[in-house]
Amino acid sequence: MARRNSQKREKILETLKRCHGALSVASLHKKMPEMDITTIYRNLELFVEDGVVKKLNLGSEEALYEYAEEIHHHAVCTDCDRIIHFTAPEGEIKELLGLKDFNADSIEITVRGTCKH
Repeated sequence: MARRNSQKREKILETLKRCHGALSVASLHKKMPEMDITTIYRNLELFVEDGVVKKLNLGSEEALYEYAEEIHHHAVCTDCDRIIHFTAPEGEIKELLGLKDFNADSIEITVRGTCKH
């Protein structure tokens, strides 16, 4: 079912698109202080259901949300919490996993380590 795109929904989505990365609800609220935090959270969950936004749990206390423009993975620095986006050939990943009797609909890779900050 197609959802109505209100001005608030459009503003949330445009803010995520401009950031080119993952943001928490609190970070989004700082960028849009005039919008109620409950409205932001509720709309993000609807975007996740629709597949427009990806919800990430990368080890921080809060879930992060990012615009789901293209398939990519994440490397998280355990020292500075920097998140690096990277792509990897999905076909090769599926082959390396060796899951013969399993049809993977999606693959999410999170690599943890330290960056050269």
